[in-house]
Amino acid sequence: MYYFQALFAILTTSFLLFSCSPETKSNPDPAQQASIQQNKYEIVPNDKVCMVNDRFMGIDQIPIEVEGITYYGCCQDCVKKLQENLNGVRYSTDPVSGEKVDKAKAVVIRNKTDGTVYYFSSEASAHEFLKR
Repeated sequence: MYYFQALFAILTTSFLLFSCSPETKSNPDPAQQASIQQNKYEIVPNDKVCMVNDRFMGIDQIPIEVEGITYYGCCQDCVKKLQENLNGVRYSTDPVSGEKVDKAKAVVIRNKTDGTVYYFSSEASAHEFLKR
């Protein structure tokens, strides 16, 4: 009986010592952090994005042609907003260059965590964002 009590005490003490070790709570190195950051985002096709809600929907959206340019929305309300450009909904700002971007012509990146999207004026600008 004493043997099992002693073994239990040793195992419990070892668990407490090693589970609270500062080495188990270290941050990933910068290269690993960059990899995590890149895996959080991806370039997506424009036709899978609701350009009114600025969300990646994962399925084909309603194509809305305006002045020869095709935008995408998820419902009839979005169709109206894009056709009338209510509140400038057809445009966004490139988060890297600060340029005004026509959403239909943009390179689109989605945040895999929450589905929000970002519009970029060029592939170079989008890839610069992914590197950060």
